[in-house]
Amino acid sequence: MLTITLDENIPYAAEAFNTLGQTRLVAGRVMCNADLQDTDILVVRSVTKVNAQLLAGTSVRFVATATAGFDHIDLDYLREQGIGFARAPGCNAVSAAEYVLAAVSHWSLLRDKPLQGRSIGIIGHGNVGSRVRQLCEAQGLCCVANDPPLQAQGYSGLHSLEAALACDIVTLHVPFTRVGEYPTFRLLDAARVNRLRPGTLLLNTARGGVVEESALLTRLRSRADLDVVLDTWENEPAINLTMLQHTLLGTPHIAGYSLDGKVRGTEMVYRACCEFLQVQPCWQSPLPPTEPLPNTDTEDKRRDILHAYNIREDDRRMNALLYNKELDVSLHFDQLRKTYPVRREFSGLS
Repeated sequence: MLTITLDENIPYAAEAFNTLGQTRLVAGRVMCNADLQDTDILVVRSVTKVNAQLLAGTSVRFVATATAGFDHIDLDYLREQGIGFARAPGCNAVSAAEYVLAAVSHWSLLRDKPLQGRSIGIIGHGNVGSRVRQLCEAQGLCCVANDPPLQAQGYSGLHSLEAALACDIVTLHVPFTRVGEYPTFRLLDAARVNRLRPGTLLLNTARGGVVEESALLTRLRSRADLDVVLDTWENEPAINLTMLQHTLLGTPHIAGYSLDGKVRGTEMVYRACCEFLQVQPCWQSPLPPTEPLPNTDTEDKRRDILHAYNIREDDRRMNALLYNKELDVSLHFDQLRKTYPVRREFSGLS
């Protein structure tokens, strides 16, 4: 019988993969080589670094990550070892886009800045960015999308990075890469951070390293003329509390954490594993569909959005780190992710 090791925080993973073999649940952050000695199939999330150190000497022959991103996976090592691989592109795209819409709605109400006619620079126009565009255009925002790799493929309607950074709102949805033709490590470096216009709302739900956090913090401490929403941070889970203190909203890497998105990821990697094993899938998501928001006036819909997803509660739970000095930063960050309350998608995007 196959032995399948699963990150314990992947919803319904045991129910799905029990149809294929014997499952074992392990905490992803502390998963190690000794946990995998007799493992055939490994299913992780982004907190587990999958590389030679984790896999050497094990019997793992297929790895899946129930996430869209894969910068935590050493793909070269998997290829060298002939280990199969799958991920879940787009599984949490709707959830992450709804997070952006909720954050923008909160900012709009708090700062008394109506959304109609304002501009939003969407940096990265893939699964998440394209859905952000759909939701924002429906709210009357003028979307300025930037995506050099797509533009190189002939995709039309895209703009320069400088044009996106000049918008009223700037939101990041790029993969994290250090090499290649379009590296995104510190894409917003000190120079670009300092070129953001006063009053700009900056959101990062991509990866912490896409923004030069020290430069952003320097600007916030000296000029305090930006509003910042951070869901991803450098050095997660040991985040910089001073950076948290200077955010409009700060959350523990949960933008894509709707139950719908997580279960969609489970189903995608389960089906990929079935294909690898050449067996017929016999499990599917048990979630009932949700109803999209009612059609209301654009400005009133901001309150409907925040009623459907109260992003301020996620910020409040995160900010306990600022008021309770006894909390361990890393443990609290991970605990918030592990015990994240049920959140359903509301926009009706497929």
